[in-house]
Amino acid sequence: MNRKLSTLLKILLFLFALNSISLYFYFYFSSHSAAPHLPETQQNPLNTSQFSKPWPILPSYLPWSETSDVGYRSCEAYFGNGFTEVIEVIPPKPAARSSGGWFRCHYSRTLRCSVCEGGKIRMDPGKIRMSKGGERLEEVMGRGEEEELPEFEDGAFQVDGGSGKKQSRLVSEEFLDQYVPVGGILRHTMRGLIKSIQVADENDFNCEEWVEEPTLLVTRFEYANIFHTVTDWYSAYVSSRVTALPNRPHVVFVDGHCEVCVL
Repeated sequence: MNRKLSTLLKILLFLFALNSISLYFYFYFSSHSAAPHLPETQQNPLNTSQFSKPWPILPSYLPWSETSDVGYRSCEAYFGNGFTEVIEVIPPKPAARSSGGWFRCHYSRTLRCSVCEGGKIRMDPGKIRMSKGGERLEEVMGRGEEEELPEFEDGAFQVDGGSGKKQSRLVSEEFLDQYVPVGGILRHTMRGLIKSIQVADENDFNCEEWVEEPTLLVTRFEYANIFHTVTDWYSAYVSSRVTALPNRPHVVFVDGHCEVCVL
């Protein structure tokens, strides 16, 4: 009995030591490895701040496959990096040539939707109509969800078009139908957001506050439903991965939902 116990203890100690050594080498090489090279179409021109929190050193945050040869309706296309078609609406320009903004979309043929990103974008809250949000649940019981979802007026968002640019819509209806189709959604808030974006002259592009770090805009649906809450956060995670954000983004909830307490 004592011999069996002694053997078992030796095995446990060996496994513990092996696991400790493996973790040491994993974190050592993770912290000393260079940042992965991204293709030109996936490079993010955003300036990141030293105050942004880094992603945790976990396998789920390692770079996704950079290949564009993802099978249509394959598992990788559904749950991996299937957003392989990049549409440069306003290509980023070298800082020496222009200080204007940029905008691009990553389209998935399998999911028939896009993840879009941009730089030097201005948000005008006065042109976003929705309920105030943040109220106590008891105060808004019976309020319809349509009152809590945002409606975007033209110019709710603007992108800096540089010098001498006349104000115009960023994308056409044809672009939206092709890359941000309505599908089976009764109210496509992302489509409405992109439709509202206008390109403005840099002289008319004034902001009271600038946020240099990447910022993720999230509109929650069925916010009191745990399943839909998880899918919203998964979509936020996918957006961060597709756009290759180097650090954790800020999150802005673009909706007027009330407070939710989880017991």
